[in-house]
Amino acid sequence: MSTELINRITVKKDGVYVSSHSSNDTSPYHSWRCRGLSEIYAAEGQKGLDREVIRMLYEYAELRGSHKSLERYRYAKDTPAARAVYQKYMDNIDDRYGQMDEADQKSVWYKPTEKAKEYRAYERDMREKMYSEIAERCGEYDRKQKNKDLER
Repeated sequence: MSTELINRITVKKDGVYVSSHSSNDTSPYHSWRCRGLSEIYAAEGQKGLDREVIRMLYEYAELRGSHKSLERYRYAKDTPAARAVYQKYMDNIDDRYGQMDEADQKSVWYKPTEKAKEYRAYERDMREKMYSEIAERCGEYDRKQKNKDLER
């Protein structure tokens, strides 16, 4: 399974552009308009974009390089506070899984029982809340940067 390596995220008038390449690909980074992120940005603004980028970083992408567009996402994801948020939600998900009997657990990904379906809905909800909570730290980063700029 490959990982999407991202070295820049840029918001332009016509959408959100990502410079990336696959970890199992030797070609250089290339910039492309990401339709999904562009649609979310158009509908929800920066807050929605931040949540979706954080989701990508937890599910299938990594940040590479030192472009300033990545710093806010590193700040949001790679701090002890973010790890604590992640652990809190993963513990909740694990606890819910542990409350199911073995037959329900075995059916989570194949022909799910009602209990397994409830668990998967709960897991989706918890992950959504986790990504949103971690993404809020991007705004915190922006405020800190703005204050630094005002002090100069």
